[in-house]
Amino acid sequence: MKKLHLLFLGISSLFIATSCTKTTSASTTLSTADCVAISYKTDIAPIMSANCISCHNANQASAGINLSTYANVAKYASSSLNAMNNGSMPPAGKLPTGTIQKLNCWISQGKLNN
Repeated sequence: MKKLHLLFLGISSLFIATSCTKTTSASTTLSTADCVAISYKTDIAPIMSANCISCHNANQASAGINLSTYANVAKYASSSLNAMNNGSMPPAGKLPTGTIQKLNCWISQGKLNN
């Protein structure tokens, strides 16, 4: 009976020790302070230029979407974010988490033209 009790105590201790560990994500995340600093001109426009404009511009608006102006980026921001989150855009591959989070922050701040 004593051996069974010790075995139960050992297994319980192991379970408690492993369930209390903190896991961390390797992805880049933005702090609240960074999110406040998101700007269309310095953060969002460069993301669009580097990843979207080659297919979504005034001359070649793939799927009828032109992302070369602030007004259109603001108009399509949520659908662009969804496409980035699910990995369907850009075609070259999923963008880094931090890049997607910048767009998410900008949307949550009201898509300001700043």
